[in-house]
Amino acid sequence: MTPQSMTAADKQALRSTAELHRQLARAAAVARSNSLGYTVFGALTLLMALFGPDVLGLSIGAVVTGVGVAQLRLVPRLRHADPAAPRALARNELVLMGGIIVYCLLELTLFRESGADLQAQVDDTSGLGLDIGELTDALNTTIYSTFLGVTLLYQGGLALYFLRRRPIVERYLAEAPDWARATVEALRD
Repeated sequence: MTPQSMTAADKQALRSTAELHRQLARAAAVARSNSLGYTVFGALTLLMALFGPDVLGLSIGAVVTGVGVAQLRLVPRLRHADPAAPRALARNELVLMGGIIVYCLLELTLFRESGADLQAQVDDTSGLGLDIGELTDALNTTIYSTFLGVTLLYQGGLALYFLRRRPIVERYLAEAPDWARATVEALRD
């Protein structure tokens, strides 16, 4: 089919297909950049944990790397309007969110570092007017609580973002003719 042989309806179908696909391509770009960040951060975490050896660090690195690799594999599926891709992307975000929440809760409870240990190492700080142990405890609570909140917003927000792409996928598959989808996807790949 050449542009000269296309009817006005064909041209309109191609334009609307391109617009619908643009939304999928944008979501796929978000998933790709996010997954690359997860993969790099997870791999670096694994490398750092190997020198410990740090079992918790290895676990965190494995989860983050696994989610990153899984997300990377889903990017082409979303770009090509696989109806299962948005749900799988959202599920991966929720898995990562769950892992981070468990880690933060463990750090706030069972693995909580005691400020008393630091206080013993620096000896007497009464002349400074500081209670190092209390300051350390407050700092740990603030850091892990903030990390929990950011995780809930970021991973939760991304999960919701990907779930909201499902109606776009369904609309794209329902409204766009096969020939227009093939044309647009071939141009974008």
